[in-house]
Amino acid sequence: MRVGIMLRSLNEKFGIGIYTRNILGALLKLNGGHQYILFYNHRGHVGTYGHDTHVEERVVTAPNKLLWDQVAVLSAVNQAKVDVLFHPKFTVPLRARCKTVMVLHGASWFTHPELYPNKLDLAYVKTVMPLYCRKADAMVANSKLTTDDFVDILHVPREKIRTVYPGLNPIFKPIKDPKTLDEAKRRYNLPDRFVLTVSRYDPRKNFGTLFKAFTKCCDAGHLKLVAAGKDSWKYKRDCRMVELGYEQDVIFPGYVEQEDLPALYALAEAFLFPSVYEEFGIPLLEAMACGCPVVASNTGAIPEITDGAAFLADTFDADAMAQGIDKLTNEPDFRQALVEKGLHRAGQFTWEKTAAETLETLEQVVLQG
Repeated sequence: MRVGIMLRSLNEKFGIGIYTRNILGALLKLNGGHQYILFYNHRGHVGTYGHDTHVEERVVTAPNKLLWDQVAVLSAVNQAKVDVLFHPKFTVPLRARCKTVMVLHGASWFTHPELYPNKLDLAYVKTVMPLYCRKADAMVANSKLTTDDFVDILHVPREKIRTVYPGLNPIFKPIKDPKTLDEAKRRYNLPDRFVLTVSRYDPRKNFGTLFKAFTKCCDAGHLKLVAAGKDSWKYKRDCRMVELGYEQDVIFPGYVEQEDLPALYALAEAFLFPSVYEEFGIPLLEAMACGCPVVASNTGAIPEITDGAAFLADTFDADAMAQGIDKLTNEPDFRQALVEKGLHRAGQFTWEKTAAETLETLEQVVLQG
């Protein structure tokens, strides 16, 4: 079987980019006796995976994402004689003659349109997504919530969607080495005691409620908040931290590379994740796998993913969130119990399992003819 993979999200730093790199690596390692044709959108990727005999690398260029997806890749796929085309994002070429499979990372455009300020982008997605869903021979959804949303809202036949959870990079594990932890503290100027959140600047992450919860239990300056992520410093302005006197209590280290995150999780007393609507939430798994207990909102897929291994509260209830922070930072027995539950739950997610179930889906659509 010749499997084509669309890889224009390979360089993205956030959720879908992380997903793409991990699922690609796991699929190539699994192999399954198939030939993989990788379609890059940048020549700089050539050689990254091409050393394997079962891998072909091809560069496809286009002025924008739409033309890349619908014109340039289509031509390249036809030339490569691909049996099935897999896209780790949410599009497929509408005129593709081969079988197609795409990944659904969530339906929040439809469930929470108020969280998307760019109304033109929102209108575009709402227009094209039903077309992609009809065209795709099968879809892989990152959670049961996402599967249900596409069935209920876009009326996609349930048999076309398979729930396949993303995995967890094995670098995320408890870090005990004092040297590694001290180096992370110095590099990111971390305080002795802090709670952590990891997200880019995004209204869906509900930072305002998180900040209110933190102010209710910051223990007269002894407990700090570390907010890692691209452009997260903008929350300082939104929450009026300077005017309210909390400028010194919140640290913004900026974007933190994946390999540095385990040390931050290990140093933190709790991980805060009060998203308005999370369709999976990879940072949840990362934190739990590193032994960092979680306080999160009780909406979206968070209850499904944490499965009893986190303190959950109403999304906009700062008092309830503060209660969770207080319990995890002041009640050692409660904290340790949640740490153990989190470690167990995170251990159930592996990229090997994700790749095996995804490859099975690709094989099935080809066998169905």
